[in-house]
Amino acid sequence: MSEWVPNQDGLKQLVYVLNLSNSTSREVHDQIREELDKFHSVPDYNNYLTLIFKSNELQPHIRSVAGLVLKTNIKQYFEKMPREVQNYIKREILPVLSDPDSSVRHTVGNIITNLIKKSCFSEWPELLPALNLALDSNNQDLIEGSLYTLSLLCEDSTKKLDSDDSGRALNQLIPKLIMFFKCNNADFRKKALVSISYFIISMPGALLINMEAFLKGIFSMSEDPSEAVRTNVCKTLVTLVETKIEFLLPYIKDVIQYMLHATKDKSEEVALEACEFWTAISQAEGCRDLLRDYLPVLVPILLNGMVYTEQDYEYLDQGDDSMTPDRPQDIKPFISSTKSHGGGGGQDTGFINPENINNNNNSNNNNNNEEEEEEYEDDDDDDEDGFEDEAWTIRKSSAFAIDVLSGIFPDAEYLSVTLPLIEQRMNEQNPWPVRESAILALGAIADGSKNGLAPHLSKVIPYLINTLNDPKPLVRSITCWTLSRYSYWIAQADGRDYLHPLVVNLLNRIVDNNKKVQEAACSAFATLEEEADLLLIPYLQMILVTFVNAFGKYQAKNLLILYDAISTLAKVVGSELNKPELINILVPPLLQKFNALDDSNKNLLPLLGCLNQVCSSIGAGLQNLISLFFNRSIKLIEGSLQAHYKYNQQDPKGNSSSYSSDQDFIVAALDLLQGLSEGIGTSIESLIPNSNLPHLLLQCMNLRGSDVLQSSFALLGDMSKFCLIHFKQYIPEYLNILTNNLFPEYLSVCNNASWAIGEIAIRMPEEVKPFVATIRDRLISNINKINLNRGVLENTAVTIGRLGIVSPADISPFVDKFIQCWCMAIRRKTDDIEKDSAFRGMWLIINNNPNGALRHLVYICDAVASWDKMQPDLYEAYFKLLHMYKTSMGGVWAQFYNQFPQQLRQILNEKFKLDQDISQ
Repeated sequence: MSEWVPNQDGLKQLVYVLNLSNSTSREVHDQIREELDKFHSVPDYNNYLTLIFKSNELQPHIRSVAGLVLKTNIKQYFEKMPREVQNYIKREILPVLSDPDSSVRHTVGNIITNLIKKSCFSEWPELLPALNLALDSNNQDLIEGSLYTLSLLCEDSTKKLDSDDSGRALNQLIPKLIMFFKCNNADFRKKALVSISYFIISMPGALLINMEAFLKGIFSMSEDPSEAVRTNVCKTLVTLVETKIEFLLPYIKDVIQYMLHATKDKSEEVALEACEFWTAISQAEGCRDLLRDYLPVLVPILLNGMVYTEQDYEYLDQGDDSMTPDRPQDIKPFISSTKSHGGGGGQDTGFINPENINNNNNSNNNNNNEEEEEEYEDDDDDDEDGFEDEAWTIRKSSAFAIDVLSGIFPDAEYLSVTLPLIEQRMNEQNPWPVRESAILALGAIADGSKNGLAPHLSKVIPYLINTLNDPKPLVRSITCWTLSRYSYWIAQADGRDYLHPLVVNLLNRIVDNNKKVQEAACSAFATLEEEADLLLIPYLQMILVTFVNAFGKYQAKNLLILYDAISTLAKVVGSELNKPELINILVPPLLQKFNALDDSNKNLLPLLGCLNQVCSSIGAGLQNLISLFFNRSIKLIEGSLQAHYKYNQQDPKGNSSSYSSDQDFIVAALDLLQGLSEGIGTSIESLIPNSNLPHLLLQCMNLRGSDVLQSSFALLGDMSKFCLIHFKQYIPEYLNILTNNLFPEYLSVCNNASWAIGEIAIRMPEEVKPFVATIRDRLISNINKINLNRGVLENTAVTIGRLGIVSPADISPFVDKFIQCWCMAIRRKTDDIEKDSAFRGMWLIINNNPNGALRHLVYICDAVASWDKMQPDLYEAYFKLLHMYKTSMGGVWAQFYNQFPQQLRQILNEKFKLDQDISQ
């Protein structure tokens, strides 16, 4: 093949364009992009970039830009490049690894890594031998470039390196990298260690057979003069503890001693990585006994690590800064907490062990249930509220380790070591950073040592409440967080005496002059609201007055937390807010902000989220404001939909952020409408005829995005309860969309879709009947996924039952396929109108096909027994059903019934007289 020769004019033109990158002008950079886009029409464009990048005669910034553009092109267009261009890049790029400029060498490494990502080692057979040979070179630049490249390949192409594709390159590579542990160059030692560490989790055979040499090499670098090397030694040991601790067990005591020393390292990076070891080993199986003897040494080290450094508190302690506006980067974006129907409360799992569930009930159900729970439910965990910023620090790592350790040791044993040390640090004679760290420690152990701490709380809580008035803002803020961790105890009988002083002092801190204290106090009060619940009713006026005062002091960031505290209060006290004297305190400032913000202002979003719960709780007490909130919501949805459609016409791909922004306003407005409907119930019907809500809701349901679908379906479910007649013309279209969203990949969407179908079904059965067969199949598939979120399963069970009311003939032939899982799901649901309607529908289904349900009778009995008190007619129906089964089984009944769990038989005998002959 003839050698590629560049067109000199084209080369000069490209160099000229790249040279413009030195300009600071935005217009110039836009021009560069336009010109570079034109070069994509040149088949060998990337050859030119390669040639420019490797030319050390050109200025560094030109070479740098050429390399970055080349890397981007490889990532985006490699498959479309002609084969000869691909080969040219591979051939010409390798020699640049020895370039004197480290940034150039590192760009080469990134280019090589992306080439391998887009292809494979077998398509570039010269690469690995060349890198391996380079490690034996005397050229330090070449060695560094090769080690850097290998570290990237080890990170990004771990599996490819341990495969036939690479010729099992690790067999040669790992021993050679281990040899670099003894190299005089610290950077080489670090890169070699980092490269091998990427294989710890997968543990290829090449590392396994060299594990002893690898461990000895790590230990030999434990006192390395380089901070970077020691940091990675600690990081590697932590990875081993987390994933392959069995290899460390022969040396574990020495490792623990080393980590105790490293956690006190003068280098903050080394100490931080070493500190992570304690959390890792605390969570490793069987390591509690190993750590027990070290607690008296370890705990003081961790407590010392929790003390603010002088640099920390100089940065964080801003004094009275409540009038200082927040920086935009300090304000986290508002995320709507859209409601998902159901999923709580209820009863135990029943008397039946579902071991004999048919295997195909679990088909296509490989989802991790814990992950599903996290997706479905809001994460209210407040463990990190005591950590002041996003960066992970020794302070946070130490506190987390103290927390985790409290959960693995018996309370008495752990507290015998920890509490005396904390008490010493709480002494008023200590510097305030030491006292502050003791309060953080008290918060850290609050959950793990809950029972052991209980006898001490009558002394601890008054101390903390008093410390809320400490002159140091950082002490006041951490005290707020720590008290929130003990709010569960204060809400119980033993701690009730401290509720009043806590409320009073915490409210004072909510209007503190320091923003960090405001934030901590407001968050702590929201936690207290959830724990104390109705105990806060006597303090409502005091609380609301404080919240209103906070409106006048808070900057943008803390205003979001204030909205959350108001929303949580409204949720827990409910209709207790519906009193004129309380409405007159709370509503005016919310209304003032509501009227002041225009429809495109994103600060409106958290306010709408707050009003959602306020409207739900106050309801009719809002009087003429109900129509104001309703009409504004309709207007917001209309405007956002128009903006969305207009943007999509301009850019059909919809890649802009304006897409999600439009949906944010739609979601917030839909949720506010739902809050209004919950608050005023059937009274909302009077607002519907003068609006186009039914059609707007259909438009929203046709949008993409799980949040808007979740909110749309939730609102449709509520509208179905209160005024479905106004939505009747769109029922077929609604049902088509709802049915197409009965897939549990998006749990909350699926959940609300299922619930909305059930609400429509019991009110407009004739409209739902044509859809029953399709809905049935989706719901049966879902109910048999027994590891789905509990709330989703309950709603699915309710809707299946309600479809039985609509058309039992369409459901009953399939009863054998779902009745067992249906019973397991519904028996856990609280006795309510939904459960009642579900059982009525199931009675119709079973009566249509009693033989199909027969072999699952024990589950049916278990579900029926879950009721505390059925409605008389429903009780009578199931009484007759169960005795019908008993009679039909004749002499076999006694033997069959005796196989039921004794407790279940006892309940059935008491409620349904199954041990008696009622034929007379």
